[in-house]
Amino acid sequence: MPQLDRSNFKYNAKVFEKTCLWCGTIYFASRSTAKYCSATCRGYANQAKAAEQAVPYDETEKMISALLSENAYLKGQLQRYVTDNETLRKELERFQSNGN
Repeated sequence: MPQLDRSNFKYNAKVFEKTCLWCGTIYFASRSTAKYCSATCRGYANQAKAAEQAVPYDETEKMISALLSENAYLKGQLQRYVTDNETLRKELERFQSNGN
């Protein structure tokens, strides 16, 4: 667990305020070289680093293409929801004006 409070250390201990490179949490460490707030964050960072090294360049291009197509799909879905929301809002306003 990350040490989020300095009071958990001895009063005369050297304590370093750090920011986790993985999750961005501000924590207190007893080592000046600490990079991550917990073993969990360190493990996730190592997995990401290993996966990054294991993927060849052409696979990366395919992943980028897939992400761009997913992004375009999600933008279309978002636009559809915005349009549906506007339509429902107009119907609600019309309903409220006819009801009063």
